[in-house]
Amino acid sequence: MLILKKWGETLNNTKLTISILVVIIVLLITALVFQFITSRDQRNQKDEFVLHRMDQADVKRLDEMVLRHQEGKGDFLLVIPPIVDGGYWIHDIHSNGTRVTWTIDNTRDGMSGERGKQEFRCGTVSKQESEYTYDYVLNQCEGMGEEAVYALSVLKDIEHK
Repeated sequence: MLILKKWGETLNNTKLTISILVVIIVLLITALVFQFITSRDQRNQKDEFVLHRMDQADVKRLDEMVLRHQEGKGDFLLVIPPIVDGGYWIHDIHSNGTRVTWTIDNTRDGMSGERGKQEFRCGTVSKQESEYTYDYVLNQCEGMGEEAVYALSVLKDIEHK
């Protein structure tokens, strides 16, 4: 009888241990899934602010920045177009909804004749479309008078027309 009683206690302890282990495993799996989803969302959020492919998704995001500025809402973008010859030209774009500051940094381009940073502080930003490009244009810029600044051109996807 004593042996059966000890065997029953051992069986109950084993069930308790297995139950605790199952709960721990479920909690760990839940934490891993949550971490995966959170890191994916953060990665997607980063992609919304750093544009480097110059594809239709990037054009759409640039258009959103233009629209947000026109609606009086702020925005931030970092645009790094693909290099053709030389080095990167980095466009750092900040809008508070009333003014847009567009900084073009070509200090990494060893082939550029005028290396340095140019900063434009302007009242408006717009998109103009030509046959082959989308052009992002700044107007009402400090120290520029009525002169428009063509800050960025993105080639259209000609093959899919």
